[in-house]
Amino acid sequence: MPVPTLAFLDTETTGLHRGRRPWEIAILRRSGDAQTRLHLCVDVSDLDLGSANPVSLAIGGFHKRHPQARDRPLYFPRVYRAGAAAALVHEWTADATVVAVVPQFDTECLAELLGRHGLTPRWHPELVDVVPLATKAVRAAGREPETDFAALSRQCGVRPPSGAQRHTALGDARWAMRWYDRLIQRNDCTDAR
Repeated sequence: MPVPTLAFLDTETTGLHRGRRPWEIAILRRSGDAQTRLHLCVDVSDLDLGSANPVSLAIGGFHKRHPQARDRPLYFPRVYRAGAAAALVHEWTADATVVAVVPQFDTECLAELLGRHGLTPRWHPELVDVVPLATKAVRAAGREPETDFAALSRQCGVRPPSGAQRHTALGDARWAMRWYDRLIQRNDCTDAR
């Protein structure tokens, strides 16, 4: 049986509201033994910052990390116009199963990004959310699952991102991948602290 292609992904967005725009996107695509990484920022002229939530921008570190929003230039990640970013997301998620921490949040705004540029999502419609997988594994181990995602992750023996990696698209995509791998490879959280 062929191993499915997985796309571990995360976005940092302009808010929690409907119509929010992703300003940072990370996708770790795994196909068999091969793994590739896409990490980008969307050009500020395509972000509708007038509708952005300042608190959401602060949590994601927009003004500190977006290459066009910083006081001093930053050359990584690369900045793409929204249409080019949509084309890359379309390509990198094609025929893949999306795995994330609450993937609906990310795929909703990515689907809107694709739609604004005449593209339709090609990822598999069944998303994999590591949170319910972890909750089930912790309960199977005879313990009560934590409601905080970081604490739940620790219950499974997976360190959540900390410091500069927390609330970054790449840091959170890597977290989802580590957490998923732990749950799938071990299929339990019995020895977690």
